[in-house]
Amino acid sequence: MGTASVVGLLTAPLSLARLPLRMTLRVWEFGLSSAAEAARIGMELLGPERSASDFAQHRAPSHPDYGGNGGAPVAERQEPPADFLDFEPPPPEPPDAPPAVPDELIPDHVDEEVVLVAEAAEAGAEDGAGPELHVDAPWDDYDQMTATDIRDRLAAATAVEAAAVELYEATNKSRRTVLDAAERALKP
Repeated sequence: MGTASVVGLLTAPLSLARLPLRMTLRVWEFGLSSAAEAARIGMELLGPERSASDFAQHRAPSHPDYGGNGGAPVAERQEPPADFLDFEPPPPEPPDAPPAVPDELIPDHVDEEVVLVAEAAEAGAEDGAGPELHVDAPWDDYDQMTATDIRDRLAAATAVEAAAVELYEATNKSRRTVLDAAERALKP
């Protein structure tokens, strides 16, 4: 097993375990930053020159001094401060950044770089292993017989012997006269 795969096996479960925690922290960060921004805007609106008494005319309908609708608005619209428009959100974190692995989880004997150990193969390995077939001779002394002798014997041979001769001859010497004689012997 290579070094990279060992590191991958060690870090994969950690990455999966930390994902829900990272997502929860991101949601909290977003919620807190939104709340902080709302508080900052509220403080700017109230500011030191405004007080709670400026908002006294805005009463609920159940309040005894509620004047009802139809009156002229008392409060004037204010432009937001100049520094409010200059707000820039922080840059987003790169989306595919791998999670950092704590140093105590990285063994001392594991390198972080991938090292090619060896690249060797036997000649012809790129074609794949391929099937191997070994067929025994159909009868004793077959390899010492001539094509004419085999052809003469096939004239009286059974279909099983003729098939065995055809298979053996096709994988060994491939003599056309023997193959033709075996094919004739196989026909009914």
